[in-house]
Parts: sequence; structure tokens; C-alpha cells
Amino acid sequence: MQYFFYGIAGIFLVFQTLYTIIPLWCSKVKRLDPDLPEHSISVLVPAYNEELTIRNCMDAMAGLNYSRYEILIINDGSKDGTLSVLHELLELQADLRRPDQKLSYKTVKGFYRSNRYPNMFVIDKLNGGKADSLNAGIDYAASEIVITLDADSMLEADSLRYVNQYFHDDKVIALGGTVKIVQGAKRDPNGVIIERFRGKGLIKSQIINYTHGFYVRKLTQSFFNSIVVISGAFGAFHKAVLVQVDGFRSTVGEDIDITLKIHEYIKANGLRKKLVYAPEAVCYTECPENLRNFYKQRIRWQKAFIDCILIYWSRLSSKFSVGVSLFFAIDGFMLGTFSAFTTLFYLGQALFLGGNVLHAFIFLLISLLFNAAQIIISLHLCRKYGSTYRVADYAAMFLFSQWELVTYRNLLLYINIAGTFKYFDNDEGWGFVERKGAVAISQNIAAGSN
Repeated sequence: MQYFFYGIAGIFLVFQTLYTIIPLWCSKVKRLDPDLPEHSISVLVPAYNEELTIRNCMDAMAGLNYSRYEILIINDGSKDGTLSVLHELLELQADLRRPDQKLSYKTVKGFYRSNRYPNMFVIDKLNGGKADSLNAGIDYAASEIVITLDADSMLEADSLRYVNQYFHDDKVIALGGTVKIVQGAKRDPNGVIIERFRGKGLIKSQIINYTHGFYVRKLTQSFFNSIVVISGAFGAFHKAVLVQVDGFRSTVGEDIDITLKIHEYIKANGLRKKLVYAPEAVCYTECPENLRNFYKQRIRWQKAFIDCILIYWSRLSSKFSVGVSLFFAIDGFMLGTFSAFTTLFYLGQALFLGGNVLHAFIFLLISLLFNAAQIIISLHLCRKYGSTYRVADYAAMFLFSQWELVTYRNLLLYINIAGTFKYFDNDEGWGFVERKGAVAISQNIAAGSN
């Protein structure tokens, strides 16, 4: 068992070294080219019981600095007042657009255009889940590029311009943007988004987690064309590719599944294409503010990962690139889910059965040093890519991250274990997480700029 632990520790050190070096090496800020022609873009917003948040999302959409885009809100049989709010906000009227009929989804009851905003549309359909809603949106989308957005996500004003710029690279087949936490963000009188590190400890923990996850992990995986998941909160795809892979699968985690399907499609067809991370393209999302909703969200994420492990594991070596296989199976599963179980076992052995406590202490110390280095790098990149935190905020974020490592991070260890077992509950619904909506004043975001 001890040698096995040393093997896991060695693999951990390799990946942590990559996550420490690569982000600094490949982080080059793209400046917007005002002369680039605009691709047509369809933004898909699946909505189920989102009456509290949909207004914020719509208001932010109205402030985008882009001309060739449309918004398709897909009301997935909401049981609350979502559709009524959309009628009130958009002044909807029936429209005759016909779908491509290339994907399968539940029956669409109506397709509507907004009288107030000519580029905003609503698809009203029977309940079928998030993946089903996205497939309906793809089928009705009139653009060459499709963006998937959560109903509580709010795009920054220049986000579509950055998406457009990345897709002018013919090798880019899909991309993920940066997702930030909206709690604490506000707009100053000049229209600049001001970010502050404040709120409950749970919110601060998620701010740290998102900052590290995107600026360190996504940048590294993007460098190796091995992004494991394009976040459902903000992803962009060529519509033709989504059709080729038969759209989204109805599963507990449609975002990781579609990412892997696209990687598999690239390898099967011998394409020189890539999935990239676009750090300059930013959206804001409302994070859970209490442990109950945080637990529900993260359990769902872990169940999604286990679902894809079971589906794709047997064909990783033959159907995927080496990079995707390594980051998915080794970094994701071995160092994530599996190590959660082995860590508890090894700690128990060290404490109660006389194992090598010194080795465990040394490994913990190395982990703390890597964590500190990566947090410093992520905060540096956060500032480099246009965040407006003060120096005092960055100092507070670093200090909190060290505390978070031995507190909230242990909660994630438990959730990895619990979510693995709960996967077999076979619950594949929306996994609704309660949101306040009111914390995200959309005008704070819509008029913002990088």
C-alpha cells in the first residue's frame, strides 16, 4: 500500500508541476481586433423555474457590444412564472421559424419573437431536461456558432467579440470562457465592473476555486488541447459539430459529456481541430450561498464525472488523444475521485496503525507549497486578464486560500466520495439549486468592460 501511495504522490507532483509552470508560459492576452468580421452567433439559454434570475440574464444580453447575434431562451416546461416573466420582459409574439429537424427533443409548444428586442426569441417546450432543451435550441438556432449559457449567467459586454475572435482561428472547434462569481461585483459610474473579495466564507471559497480552476487548470489543459469539460455556464461551439455528434446526451452532466464527444469526434475523423479556453471572454454567475445548495451542486458535478468515467473509460486509449486520456483518467479520476478514498485510508493507517506519519507530513507540506504557488499564479493572471480587485483583495484572497485548503477543501473531499456513491441513485433531473436572483443586479454587468 505504501508503494502505491508513493506512486500516486509521484503522479500528483507531475501534474502539479504542469499546473504551476504552463499557465505562466502560455498566458498571452488577446487584444480585440476591431476589423475582424463578425460570425453569426446564437446564444442558447435553457431555463427551468428561473423566474428570479432570467431578468438579470436578459438585461445583461441587451448591453452586449455585438451586432450579429440572437438569444434563444428555451423554457423547459417551467412550473413557476418563468414564461410569464418572459412575456412581460420581451412582449412575445408567435413566430414561424422552423427547426432543422436534425436533433431529437421533447415537443415544442411554441416559438416566439420579442417585439421589444428583435434578436430575442423564446422556445416553449415540454419538460425534458437541460440537454433536451439545448438540443431544441441548436435545432432552432440560425447561426454558425452556438453559445450555451446558464439562465443565471450574465455575459460581459465584449464577451461575444472575444468568442468571435477566437473562432477566426480555423482550428478552433469549441471553446470555454471564464466564469466568475457575481456576488461582490458591481459597476462604477464609468461602467467598469468592480470586483471585491467579500461575502460569506463559502462564497469566498468558490471565488478562489473558480479563479484557480480557470486561470490555472483550464489554461494548462488548453495548452495540451486536453480540456476535459467546457463549462455549461459559458461554452461556444460550431453548430455543425454539435449536430455531427448528435447534440447533447440526456445525462446528469451534459457539459462534460459533450466535451468528450467532441474530442472523440476529432480523433475519429483525424481532424486537426482543438478545444480552447478563452480567458478574455467572461460571464458572471450566481454561486450557492449556503451549504445545502453548495452540496447539491457539487454532488451533481461529481455524479456527472462518474457517469462519464463509466461510459468513456473503456475507449480512452483508442478513441481519444493521449492528452485527453491523461487529464481525464489520471488527473481527473486518479488524483481526484480515487485519491479521495486512498487519502482517507492512508491517513487512517498513519494515525491508528503506525504508518509513516513523517511521509504524510512531508506530502502535506509539498501540497501546501504547490497550492500557495498556484494561487499566486492564478491571482497574477486574474489581474493580467483585466480583473479589478484591489491589492488588499489579492492579499486577502491569498491568505484565505491557505485557510480554505484545510477547511472547505476537505468538504470537497467528502463530496467526491458521497457523490460517487450517490451516482447510483440514478437521478438525472435538472438538479435545481435555489438562487436568490436579487444579488445579481444585471445593470452591474451589462455595461461593464474588460
